[in-house]
Amino acid sequence: MLRVLNSIFGIVLLLVIVSCSATTTEPKEEGINPNSDILAQFSFKNKIYSIEGNMTPAEKIKKEIGKIEKIVVDEIKENGQAKIFDSKIDLLESTKIFSIQDTDKDLVVAIKINDIYYTAIFWGKLD
Repeated sequence: MLRVLNSIFGIVLLLVIVSCSATTTEPKEEGINPNSDILAQFSFKNKIYSIEGNMTPAEKIKKEIGKIEKIVVDEIKENGQAKIFDSKIDLLESTKIFSIQDTDKDLVVAIKINDIYYTAIFWGKLD
């Protein structure tokens, strides 16, 4: 029961943080809808993050903290792996992961794709 309550609290906290840090500006790339479902997921420090199309302003980016090492077609099983769900996002190996000013990197990070910083939110722990 405590685990469920912690999960619910984490989701509510995550939604508050994301709503404060993400912009609603339309992306420059044609075809990516910021209101769509999950575009991709990746693992970093034993956590899985989801990219849904929301963006983080460049002035909120702090520093590089990691990178994508491998794109997989099956389940993400190791740190540095990513899985693409929407072919319109150009997520590649060596794509950089960044921390965001005034946010907890355990809950929210950014990933730079074609000069756009996409907000990535904590989805779950890496098994």
